[in-house]
Amino acid sequence: VGSAPQFATGTIDPIEELAELAEARGIGLHVDCCLGGFVVPFMAAAGSPPPHGFDFTVRGVTTISCDPHKYGFAPKGASVLMFRSKELRHHMYTFATEWTGGIYATPTMLGSRPGGVVAATWAAMMRYGEAGYVEST
Repeated sequence: VGSAPQFATGTIDPIEELAELAEARGIGLHVDCCLGGFVVPFMAAAGSPPPHGFDFTVRGVTTISCDPHKYGFAPKGASVLMFRSKELRHHMYTFATEWTGGIYATPTMLGSRPGGVVAATWAAMMRYGEAGYVEST
């Protein structure tokens, strides 16, 4: 796991180096971008590029987490887990075949949740757009 950035110092781990190590060992690298998911991607456009690659452009990065409620102006509880490929995402699905209500399948561990947070996150992202996130960076 690499952080982009790390809480509380704001440093970005050397993701490229960590990805090389992970690939050499045949494992994936997860990038925890929960704090910086709406800052780090916009740093270059804001005039201060990040010191290291951090996203799927780095070979070996397999998953990235991002919390839109941290600097994305979304309500608390909005979180995203992104996968490099559909094959990796496939492992996220959960199936409960012994449930008394019948077969239950969900792409999340928590199952169904109210859609208000998702709708409000979408609205925040539409309101600010790329230009708004660059400006706030």
